[in-house]
Amino acid sequence: MQQKPSIVLPALYGGIIIAAISAIPGLNLLNCLCCAGVLLGGALSVFFYKKDLKPEHAPLESGTAIQLGALAGVFGAIIGTAITAAIMAAFGNVSRHVIASFLEGFRDQMPSEAFDQAIRSLENGGLTIVTLVISLVIDTLFGLLGGLIGFAIWKPKPGAATPPPQVPPPPVIQG
Repeated sequence: MQQKPSIVLPALYGGIIIAAISAIPGLNLLNCLCCAGVLLGGALSVFFYKKDLKPEHAPLESGTAIQLGALAGVFGAIIGTAITAAIMAAFGNVSRHVIASFLEGFRDQMPSEAFDQAIRSLENGGLTIVTLVISLVIDTLFGLLGGLIGFAIWKPKPGAATPPPQVPPPPVIQG
């Protein structure tokens, strides 16, 4: 058996799909359906990997599919957070204003230093860091599940790796 192909490039492709679906406004609503965009990216990473497998390689295994989906989730979280930060820088960060107005309601119940620190962290990119951490957890888990779904779809079929046995022709009886 030859060495299997690398999982990095197929996982990167899946991560780019996850990032695009998660970061593009409007398209990100697909993730409201049980993180369907992240599941899709994890499953497609298995599809891209399966295309690289040759018959002389060992067959696709569930452990490899899990690694592909999880790595696609990590790539998706990092790339998606970068795209989201770029979009927010270009068009304004509406969520920062919503969170700041929400915190404003708790100003009387928080120490003034804590309130000021929370507002400063929103202005200095703290929301981007929080988004990255949350995305790393969620995208990795759902990417992993997507990898398992991809394995269930594209796993090797029993007996498909070996050609059917050759049946010898019946003997010719001469009379």
